[in-house]
Amino acid sequence: MRIISEIGEKRLIAEFIRPFFNETNSPEGVGDDCAMVRADSQLVLLSTDRVPADLISFRLGILDFAGLGRYLAALNVSDIAACGGSPKALLLNFGLPGTFAYEDLVSLCRGVREMSARCECPVLGGDLSSASELSLSATVMGLVPPGSVLTRRGARPGDTVFVSRPIGRTPAAFAYHLQCPASVLTGEEVVDINRQFTALEPMIELGRNLAACGQCSSCMDNTDGLGQTLCELALSSGVAFFVDAESVIVDGVVRRIAESINMDSRMLAFSAGADLSLVGTLKGAWSQAAVRERLGFVVTVIGQVGDGEGAWFRDRDGAKRIACGGWNYFMPSGAPQP
Repeated sequence: MRIISEIGEKRLIAEFIRPFFNETNSPEGVGDDCAMVRADSQLVLLSTDRVPADLISFRLGILDFAGLGRYLAALNVSDIAACGGSPKALLLNFGLPGTFAYEDLVSLCRGVREMSARCECPVLGGDLSSASELSLSATVMGLVPPGSVLTRRGARPGDTVFVSRPIGRTPAAFAYHLQCPASVLTGEEVVDINRQFTALEPMIELGRNLAACGQCSSCMDNTDGLGQTLCELALSSGVAFFVDAESVIVDGVVRRIAESINMDSRMLAFSAGADLSLVGTLKGAWSQAAVRERLGFVVTVIGQVGDGEGAWFRDRDGAKRIACGGWNYFMPSGAPQP
């Protein structure tokens, strides 16, 4: 088995990285110091994110190196989707120990290329360097018409709160693998819930539809946990988000996992877990049917925006604050971490 320190950075780029991502040796592809993107009259969107070397799903063996690459690409492209844009390019930044296996690098890049191709967001370059431990990050570039870009800052009292994917499945998947007896789920259910790690893709088309309709007052992607995301959106807009308790419907798998760890299923559903869903607000009052008809996607209407601050569960007994219990780096020991 070869290791990458036997090959060297320049040969890796010249003999593998460049031809792997730029088969036709296009001047707009991998190979120069800078990536060249034609912006025309559109707004350029830029974002960057990293995948921790000890990502839980990777540590548990649910993701292999190809899956890690897919996740890195999806995580970055999802930020473009949350702004209503079209992804155009990825730049990779890999810090690798010299003992890292060449075959694992190939798998990692294969995963990135697979997801980037599905998102029509090619890899155009980046940086490859030596590091004492695995460090994987990327920068994504996208375009959006200036007048339709989605931000986190426009929610107003009376707006409708929505989430675009079923609630609670990723936090439940984490809870199952980290805390539950294996007997809680059948083999088929385990395969299905593991798709929260292996099969989710950025919701690019929904983001573009939200931007085009002109009715989305705020938006972000859920990569930390639904409770955390709602808290961040409320803070950015200077308002309060009120989630109607009866609108929070979780499936039987989520309920069984919650019961097995003696946790309220609603609290579990709003805890840490990335599902790349789009979470946001629409101007004024919307029914679920109206949202589907206008956007062409099934989304869940979960509440309304009001005066105040923070995110709250609301039922006939009143309102209870939603804890911001998502991924949060540099928190004290014992706090949720990825």
